Formats: sequence, structure tokens, C-alpha cells
Amino acid sequence: MERFINFVFDVLLTAALKIIGFVLTMAILLQIFSRFVMINPFSWTEELSRFAFIWFCFLGASHALRLKLHLGIDYFVLKLAPGPRRVVEALIQAVVLFFGYLMLHFGIVMMGMTTFQKSPILRWPMSTMYMVLPVTGFFFVLFSGYRLVLILRGRDGGEMS
Repeated sequence: MERFINFVFDVLLTAALKIIGFVLTMAILLQIFSRFVMINPFSWTEELSRFAFIWFCFLGASHALRLKLHLGIDYFVLKLAPGPRRVVEALIQAVVLFFGYLMLHFGIVMMGMTTFQKSPILRWPMSTMYMVLPVTGFFFVLFSGYRLVLILRGRDGGEMS
């Protein structure tokens, strides 16, 4: 299972973040170029950059979860004895797992509600925009569920290499 988790997060998610980051950067640079050099700026670059930014942020949150880079106040948790610390870490992972499930479930509901709605400029289905919610929820469920199992088995639930 660890090999699968490593592949999904280190290969697939990292590649997706690099591609989306490149698209975001190019769309913004093209928007700047078209505003200052051309007479009529491109209108589609603003919408594309907004969509890419949202996808980049949500998938980046999944990647940050994997690397344990989310903001947290662990001062008091680190002061706990190993037993209570494990309980607190398990509770945190259970909350993240539940939040991921909510994102997954309600993201699918939101996609269904926006299937026929189109974006104003690019005319893309808005369900592709809202697809980031269940995708991110899936990543949250996958990784926090895996970490929860590790913690409950007594293995170190820390950052994997």
C-alpha cells in the first residue's frame, strides 16, 4: 500500500501540480503581454488562470497533507506522552478523513448540479471546475485513512519518505 500511496502522491499528483502551475504561469504571462503590447487583451486568459489557480490550490492542499506541511499548533501535542499523543493524532486523522469524505460526497453532488452550466468565456462545463472537490476529497480520504491505519497499528504515522 505504501508504494501505491507514494506513486499517487509523488508521481501523479506532483506531475499534475507541475502541469497546472505551468498553465497558470503561461496564462498570466499571456494576459500581461496582451494587455500591454496588444490593443485588445485576451479575455479567456483571466478565466483560465482563475480555474488553474483553484485547481492548483486544492491539489496543493492534498500534497501539503501528504508532506505534513499544513498549519498546525503541535506544541501541546508534542508535550504529551506517546500514548495520549497517538490518540490525539488518530483523532486528527479521523477528522481529516471525515472532512475528505464530505468534500468527496458533496463535490460529486455539486458536479451533478452544475453539469449543464457553462463558464462565461471558455464555455467549459462548470462541473469540470467543481471536479476538484471530489478529487481533493479522494486524496484526503486516501492519505488520512492510510495514516490512521498506521497510527492504529502502532507504527510511526509520521512523514513517509
